Amino acid sequence: MSFKNYFIFCFFLLSTTLHAQLEYGVKVGAILNASGSITNAPSDFSSIESAKESLSGYYLGGFIEIDLPLIYLRPELQFSSLNTDVENLSLSQTRIEAPISIGLNVLPLISVFAGPSLRYESKPKIENISLSELESATSVGVHFGTRLHLGPLSIGIRYDRGLKANETSLLENKGIPISGNINTRVNQWSLGLAYKLN
Repeated sequence: MSFKNYFIFCFFLLSTTLHAQLEYGVKVGAILNASGSITNAPSDFSSIESAKESLSGYYLGGFIEIDLPLIYLRPELQFSSLNTDVENLSLSQTRIEAPISIGLNVLPLISVFAGPSLRYESKPKIENISLSELESATSVGVHFGTRLHLGPLSIGIRYDRGLKANETSLLENKGIPISGNINTRVNQWSLGLAYKLN
C-alpha cells in the first residue's frame, strides 16, 4: 500500500465517523519478541546478531474506535521503544507507529483484527558502533491479532510484520572501519492493554 493510498484510507475512516459510534482511549503494552537480521558482519560480531534477535520493549499511545454495523475500525498512534543487552553490548531503537485495524466481533467478548501499519523509524543505536542512515525513515507493514473485551478494558495480542527490508550499514567500531548490514524490518509479537475513556 502506497503512502497516498494509506492517507486516502485514513480520510475515509474519518468521514465514516459522521454515521458511526465513536469511542477513544489509551493503550500500553509490552513488545515480547522483535527480531531482525545482520548480514556480512565480521565473525567476531556475533553478539550484535544475538542482540538484534532478542529485542524487547514497550509501547504507549492512544486510539479511536469507530463502531459500524458489522465491523469496527480502529486508527491508533503509538510510540514504541526497543532495547536489549547481550554480552555487554547495548542496542536500542524507537518508532512512531500508526496502525489501522479492521476488527470483527466473533464472540461476545472476543474480536479478531488486521490491517496496515505506517511507521517512522529512528536509526538503531549500538554502543561504540557507528551506523549509516536508514534506507528509509518510513515504512509500511501489516498486523493481525485478537482482543478480549472486558467492558472498557481490553487485552490484545498482535503480530506485526514489515512489507520490505529497511537496512542500515555498520561503519565503525571505536573508530575502526567495519562492514555489515542491519535489516530493521519489523517482525514482532506484542501484548497490550487498552482502556476506553468514554
